[in-house]
Amino acid sequence: MAGVLYGNGVISRDVFVNGGLVAGSAIVDLLGIPDTVGISDPQARSIIEGRAAEQAAGNDPDTNEALEQLDAEVSGTTCTGAPKKAAPGSAGATGSDALYDQDVFRPTSEWIIVQSHVNPRVLPEAWTKLENFAKSLGRPITINSAHRSPAYNAYVCGATNSAHVKRMAIDVQWGINSPAGRIDMIQRAINAGFTGIGCYNSFLHVDIGTKRHWGSNGSYTGQFAQYKPVLRANGFANA
Repeated sequence: MAGVLYGNGVISRDVFVNGGLVAGSAIVDLLGIPDTVGISDPQARSIIEGRAAEQAAGNDPDTNEALEQLDAEVSGTTCTGAPKKAAPGSAGATGSDALYDQDVFRPTSEWIIVQSHVNPRVLPEAWTKLENFAKSLGRPITINSAHRSPAYNAYVCGATNSAHVKRMAIDVQWGINSPAGRIDMIQRAINAGFTGIGCYNSFLHVDIGTKRHWGSNGSYTGQFAQYKPVLRANGFANA
């Protein structure tokens, strides 16, 4: 395998998910995840290179979700190989998880479809922007993930400093397949006031954190080419 030069000047010839050293550390250490993640070597390389690029740009790579797509559905298994479960505080939570967040107001809206495994208790500002986003689309939107407890965020291998834990983020199903339709959704999300935009194959992450964007590797380096123009037009760096 050809060597790769990372932002810190270290050249690594081997990149492995499970135990391989990359720029002086294993990817499991860099992401703070268990040593059981079943992602490919190219995916691991893309994540590591993306993290280096984010750090070089003065950004915190731990606010973006490199493995977030694995939390898009409640069925199957998590990135650790453990069975997936509903988020604490969601309608589908059981046991002690069903008691989590019961003292926090649970927002509802005819414009927002909350799946049973999702805890929708985000900050009022984020919920209002989400509802305005849906209204601008002229259709209800379905959300895959919203607030996560710290323990649940770790369980699904969310980013260490995830905006989901801070009640500032929501994952929205695209609900449309055409590139033009998805570009329009990104623009409308920005118009609604969202400043964090993460683009994945099956959903759009929106949050009210610092202004930034990323693709499925957790970095702007993994952003889909078709979405860069709309992001660039709205002043997102490195688009």
